[in-house]
Amino acid sequence: MNSIQESTNELNAAIRYAENAIASAKQTIESMQYTEQTGREQALEAENAKLREDKERLTALEVQLRDKIGDLKSGAPTMPVIPKAVAIAIFREGVQHGVEAACTELEGKRIYVNENEYCGHFEVSFTKEIDLDDELDLDWMRGKCGDYSEESVIDALGTLCEDEKFECRIHGIDDNPTNND
Repeated sequence: MNSIQESTNELNAAIRYAENAIASAKQTIESMQYTEQTGREQALEAENAKLREDKERLTALEVQLRDKIGDLKSGAPTMPVIPKAVAIAIFREGVQHGVEAACTELEGKRIYVNENEYCGHFEVSFTKEIDLDDELDLDWMRGKCGDYSEESVIDALGTLCEDEKFECRIHGIDDNPTNND
């Protein structure tokens, strides 16, 4: 009987060990579920905070846009106005700068032209070196760029003012503000 008693004791010990292991596993599972739930809650709270910030930013942007729409509907000028003389001076300076940059780049340069073509069974070759200083009057080009009459500048600027992407109006050239609703 001793062996039956020992076997029963071992079996009861094994059952207690299994019950303890099951209880421990249940605690571990509950702990993991709590941690997982807490992690999900934190992620949701962070997402909620981000969405609230986005909402505040978009609400502020909506207010700005409504104000701009109100200004446009009221006919208030929305673009800066440049005096005509200043616009003409800027135009002339820009043209002069562009011509000067182009002339500086071309000055002292040579172009090499080398052409080969077949005409029937014959090859025709042409090679020429062109000295741009000899062919172009760069001083004339530099002097000509400041020689725009006021009327031609106003015509050029008027074309710019008609372009809807032009960022300002020019007094005396574009006196009618354009409103895009």
